[in-house]
Amino acid sequence: MQKPQPHRFKSGFAYFLILTAALTLLFIWYLLDSQVLPVMDFMGWVFYLTSSISHAACFSLMAYIVYAVFSLFRLSKTARIVMSLLATLLLLTGYVNEQVYQIYRFHINGFVLNMLTGPGASQIFTFDWRLKLLYSAYLLLIFAVCIGGWWIADRMAKRLKRKHILLAVSILVGSTLFAHIYHIFASFYQKQSVIVSERLLPYYFPTTSYGLLTETLHLTPPATADLDISPAGGDMVYPLQPLDGDSARYNVLLILIDSWNPRSLTPECMPNTYRYALQNQWYKNHLSGSNGTRSGVFSLVFAIPSYYWNMAEANHITPVIFDVCRQEGITFRNYPGASQLDPPFGRVLFAREKNVRIETPGSTVYERDAQITQDFIQQTTDSPFFSFLFYDGPHSFELDPHRPCPFQPSWPYADYSKLHNDLDPTPFWNLYRNTCYQTDQLIGQVLTALDESGLADHTMVVITGDHSQEFNENHKNYWGHNSNFSQHQIKVPLIVHIPGEKPQIYTHRTTHYDIVPTILTTAMNVTTPPSAYSTGHLLTDTTSRSWHIVGSELNYAFIIPGDTILEKSAEGGLQVYDAHMNPVSDYHFDVQAFNKATEILNRFLK
Repeated sequence: MQKPQPHRFKSGFAYFLILTAALTLLFIWYLLDSQVLPVMDFMGWVFYLTSSISHAACFSLMAYIVYAVFSLFRLSKTARIVMSLLATLLLLTGYVNEQVYQIYRFHINGFVLNMLTGPGASQIFTFDWRLKLLYSAYLLLIFAVCIGGWWIADRMAKRLKRKHILLAVSILVGSTLFAHIYHIFASFYQKQSVIVSERLLPYYFPTTSYGLLTETLHLTPPATADLDISPAGGDMVYPLQPLDGDSARYNVLLILIDSWNPRSLTPECMPNTYRYALQNQWYKNHLSGSNGTRSGVFSLVFAIPSYYWNMAEANHITPVIFDVCRQEGITFRNYPGASQLDPPFGRVLFAREKNVRIETPGSTVYERDAQITQDFIQQTTDSPFFSFLFYDGPHSFELDPHRPCPFQPSWPYADYSKLHNDLDPTPFWNLYRNTCYQTDQLIGQVLTALDESGLADHTMVVITGDHSQEFNENHKNYWGHNSNFSQHQIKVPLIVHIPGEKPQIYTHRTTHYDIVPTILTTAMNVTTPPSAYSTGHLLTDTTSRSWHIVGSELNYAFIIPGDTILEKSAEGGLQVYDAHMNPVSDYHFDVQAFNKATEILNRFLK
């Protein structure tokens, strides 16, 4: 094999630079055609420009690598045609993606591809022959331009010297480093122009390092009041209208148990909580808004999907339920069993709460959980109040050796190295049940204190979990959470106490999005319909919760009838599983149902 001539690689490199420039201009168009343009400042533009250059270069590099491989085998004509086709595909996809983003506010992914190509697509999209002709013309025009780009590339290659190549590489590498390093600090200090603009770039994941800045550099994030936030910027409108209502009727106590598996709510494992469930409203078919803490808590407190987390954080939009508390003079207290620095609940959920507590002292998990229990009991003198207790015991798998551990045989600690698909889960499950037992004793103290003080007659109590904890129930070697969206990771118990209400067990599907509307309507006398601030309903409303969305902006899924899971992976692909995490092949996508679900999902976007 003869050594390929250097000018071929120079021509390919010049074409790579031209394609990078073209994609960069396309990404800039994304910003100019967006709703976030009013909040852009000088450094926001610098960040977006360097990010666009860096991201465009990443896409273009893939095409150049393919070109280089063909050139190594002296297939120069083939190399040029293939790179031209890849360039055409990148530019056309980028153009279509911008149009998709304007409609759905997410980038092209498996859902979109199924809508465009699957059965029933014509029910949503009407592709007139003139429109087809127009897009065919676009395709041919772009391909012709990409072919013609080689004429420019060849002439550039003749003038390319080593210093020019080094300069170009330096600009690309420098843009990449600047964009990622600047984003670390911009996201930490909540630079609005940066946070709202980064979402415009398809599948762009700039670096963040909240822990590094706080724990290593000992930096302190700014208070919300000190931030320069433009209400005109961003994509998010929440709530859709001001909330109306009378003064609060009840106090509110929200008890959250981290990683709460419904199978643990038995008279043997959690006697106090189980008895309380039988005495009040017990919702046995309740789903969280995610399989992880960050998104699960967001979905509960905001009553909308965690798909909105980054937008809420960028624009410092706070949960309406806490806004109502401030307006009504309701005392809010937060009692975290685990630190809430990461996930950064302090700057998202509680951004406008004064002196909110995000950490609890204690050398062990049980000490901290016990401390928040005593702190709540001792501080419930103010009325009206909204108190949020978040127990960490079942999530940590850490036991207090001086407390009863009735379930045996049990592991002394969670030995993740032993986990495999054929493992007998009993000792691990018993360890988990023992943590639930110890947590239940603490919750029992809280419930007893409410009764003895008389507050139970004036307090609405909600007990639930942020997400569940799987113990290989599906026999697919899934343990824990944050790994799939099956019922074993998103289904949690829900118990609601409303003063004067009779005990009742509900079996219809409810979700985390229903909790805040129920609290606002029942305890705080808010008369505004839930659709103005939530994607949920009242808990007692038996309206179908089909196409329930779970997860985050990056990785989310729709739970449809039969608990089938339609999951959009982080890479953008669509994966379909049945309720037991078996892959479903040849799934027929209901484009009309998806379109309706997307409209509900995007209700709070401009």
